Amino acid sequence: MFNVNSTNKRIQVLVKILNGGKSSGLFGGSTRAYVTKENVAIGDIVKDIKDVKSPQNVPRLYYKDDLPQSTLHHLKWMMQKDVLGQDMFLIGPPGPRRRLLAMQYIELTHREHEYVALNRDTTESDLKQRREIVGGTAKYFDQSAVKAATEGRILVLEGVEKAERNVLPVLNNLLENREMHLEDGRLLIPASRYDKLLEKHSTEDLDKWKLVRVDENFRVIALGLPIPR
Repeated sequence: MFNVNSTNKRIQVLVKILNGGKSSGLFGGSTRAYVTKENVAIGDIVKDIKDVKSPQNVPRLYYKDDLPQSTLHHLKWMMQKDVLGQDMFLIGPPGPRRRLLAMQYIELTHREHEYVALNRDTTESDLKQRREIVGGTAKYFDQSAVKAATEGRILVLEGVEKAERNVLPVLNNLLENREMHLEDGRLLIPASRYDKLLEKHSTEDLDKWKLVRVDENFRVIALGLPIPR
């Protein structure tokens, strides 16, 4: 049987040998990336690669094997945050650099993603659900943020500095608490709380209460510009 921990250890040993017997520091030494069918490693940080349900949501042609050291350092930092279960905020000057870096990481780790460009006209409905008339009946359709949370995808939020006050509480609740009230009455809750409730109640009860589990693999990569003083 395939042993993930054993494979991770072998990759880490190989990385140390190629680095001259030393682990790559975040800003020191030469950092390399290694990709297999089961794992991806940047320096001494290793992350497992999982199968995806929707391959069309995985970015393509962003990652290259000859990336400069500065980019690999950034990707390694992002992987460290991801392994720890933390979201990321990339801040930098205007241009496509931040978005490119996010897409490179998502492609490297073979993850599905959703993309939302925030602006002054962005409303709660753009993040939660859209109401549409289908066959004479009003139906709610999940938007990118909800899809990413429930499917365990990476949500790329670009233009965070442009978000209006009416959407900030929604974003804050999703980022900090992994919660979101939806227009159709459902409530997104973090995986840990959902699993605890599942120990005492059945899935039918949780569905009746309209509770939806936020996948533990859900991450957010926020992209923003520095605000001048």
